[in-house]
Amino acid sequence: MAPVINRNNYSNQRSSYLRFISTALSALENAKTVDESFKDRWVFIYLTLQEIQKSVHSTVQPWEKRGYWVKADQFRAEWKWLEPLVSSIGRKIMAQDWKSLATDGKTLKEICQDFPPYQRMQVQDPWTGAWKKWEKKKKAAGS
Repeated sequence: MAPVINRNNYSNQRSSYLRFISTALSALENAKTVDESFKDRWVFIYLTLQEIQKSVHSTVQPWEKRGYWVKADQFRAEWKWLEPLVSSIGRKIMAQDWKSLATDGKTLKEICQDFPPYQRMQVQDPWTGAWKKWEKKKKAAGS
């Protein structure tokens, strides 16, 4: 029997997520006002960064199980920028401080410079409706 090769590994997922973020950031450059689509894009970016956080944790977990502590620590060090950025964006979205997200956008733009935006996507504007879902999720959580 032939070996099973999983091409959808965490590394590929992170690259894809960063390209989606890059695409959303390039769409944000044209935004003049804070409207529903502006909020959708930022919530989409925030949720995507959270998914990247989960994938970093999932990547490190097996290494730690096997005792590869140095490898796990080096990998975490590569992604150390993620935690403060996610918490910063999350706080600003919760406070609806949309104007101050520009600094986080610049930081993300620098991080995503090696990940070009998608030119053609199967789903146009995958961030559409993210803000409404975020509000429903918040209400369900009791916040």
